[in-house]
Amino acid sequence: MNKNKINIFLIVIFLLFVSLNIFSLEKDTYLCGLATGYPPYQYVNEKGETSGIDADVVRLIFDKLKKKVVFQQQSWDDVVAILRFSDKIDCIGGMEVSDVRKEHFDFTISYYERNIALFILETNTSIKEVKDLAGLVITGDRQSFVERKLEAEGLKDKIRIKQTQSKEDSFKLLKTGEVVGVIAPKAVGLYLAKKMGIKVRFLQDPDPGSPVAIAVKKGNTELLNKINKALQELIKEGKIESLKKKWLE
Repeated sequence: MNKNKINIFLIVIFLLFVSLNIFSLEKDTYLCGLATGYPPYQYVNEKGETSGIDADVVRLIFDKLKKKVVFQQQSWDDVVAILRFSDKIDCIGGMEVSDVRKEHFDFTISYYERNIALFILETNTSIKEVKDLAGLVITGDRQSFVERKLEAEGLKDKIRIKQTQSKEDSFKLLKTGEVVGVIAPKAVGLYLAKKMGIKVRFLQDPDPGSPVAIAVKKGNTELLNKINKALQELIKEGKIESLKKKWLE
């Protein structure tokens, strides 16, 4: 009987030891989610490479942590769902921070601000203010400043808001006249309009700006603290400011 107790005790100790070692193992490679069509923030360039300011920031962070990072790029909605509902990725680069999103994710400190705008074609003279969009179709940007403002003003239910796979898809629809407006980050809209050779103007009041950060799964404080420490060092070193000048000015 005593021998059996000793054997059980040794097995329990062994299992605890193995468990502690497994959980203490640090990952060498991290998976980071990004969208495919939000230049100059995050996109796939002509060479098929992950590009944009958010990609460069993530690279610098994991380089400082001496870890490898692999990007997983899909539509923005898919990337957000993957982090929220699975363990297939570790973080998302360049997510706008909002109270709604804080319920599902933990965020690092912000490393820049993003302004959202409502774009229409410059040649469209029939639309002079937002209320003129009633009954018409635009493409949206979920939980953005513009969509929240439309909802607060009681206009969101009067406008048909279509979601697309990327902002590039949205501007293609604007160019062909399939939608009359596009809600998008200001820098993204101006970049794509220039690329597609279309002239646009802003319809909505200026966005005061939304902080942008790295998102991790709710409760993953270990990874959050590591990324935050690296990000703070990069900000102090002036490397984040250099990327902002490269991509956003």
